[in-house]
Amino acid sequence: MKGNIKITELDYERLNSLISRAKTDSSIEFKNLDVLASEIKRATKVDSKKIEPEFVTMNSVVKVVTVGTNKPMTVKVVYPKDADFKKRHVSIFSPLGSALLGYKVGDTVSFEAPKGEIDIKIESIDYQPESSGDFSL
Repeated sequence: MKGNIKITELDYERLNSLISRAKTDSSIEFKNLDVLASEIKRATKVDSKKIEPEFVTMNSVVKVVTVGTNKPMTVKVVYPKDADFKKRHVSIFSPLGSALLGYKVGDTVSFEAPKGEIDIKIESIDYQPESSGDFSL
């Protein structure tokens, strides 16, 4: 899906900085960096205190379902240093993490997985830092 997306100004600044650093580190290979950079570049930037609670931001806990199978999964979109597969903390640099950022409840998004493209629908956001007043995460 290439719909309208919104990200907070703080997420925008942090992610641009992170992407710039990652691109200069030859030991890091993130195929998804260009996709993420393109997505945040086209996003509407919103003040952290004004982002609607139905939008996925960094550190949001999101319930998604796989289109076709209706298989549910809950993930937290995190910075790479906080990624943890067992806890379902997905890196923003991963295809799933970057696919979710900026979209809202009800949207269907696609991402590339090892076995091909997967479509997922955002069912709910169980936690969004900004709507909870957590602006420092």
